[in-house]
Amino acid sequence: MRDGLCYNLSPFQENIDKITAENKIKVKHVVVEKYDPPLAYPKKNMIFYNDNYETSIDSTFIEAHEIFHILNKSENQTIYAFSPLAKIDEEISAHLFALRLFFKSVDEEYVPNYISVMYALGLPLSMEHLVKKVWLENLKPFNVI
Repeated sequence: MRDGLCYNLSPFQENIDKITAENKIKVKHVVVEKYDPPLAYPKKNMIFYNDNYETSIDSTFIEAHEIFHILNKSENQTIYAFSPLAKIDEEISAHLFALRLFFKSVDEEYVPNYISVMYALGLPLSMEHLVKKVWLENLKPFNVI
């Protein structure tokens, strides 16, 4: 629940669970310092999720983001730490993957505008341009008579 509003993210989580099962991705929950972000370790097909991580961003979005790193193994990097402010292409692509998966998971009435998406997922303003981009990709054209 965010700002008194309740969002049902279970369809999003169901799609995440399906992808992790199909790709044999292991998600290990750990409790470490509150500033230690979740990590993707592509070579081991594993995500380490810090249940103590302090963030406004919903865990479903973070998990989807980390799944991108597992599915798109990079030669450049062996471990990825989640960061909403990252500027490198792989991080932006991971954010876009998570957003696109979210939009595949919910119906149009659930997200009347991209600001609602940001609230539902607890995303910071620094990600607004990405959310707006994916929201516009998913708009259905108006039915004209």
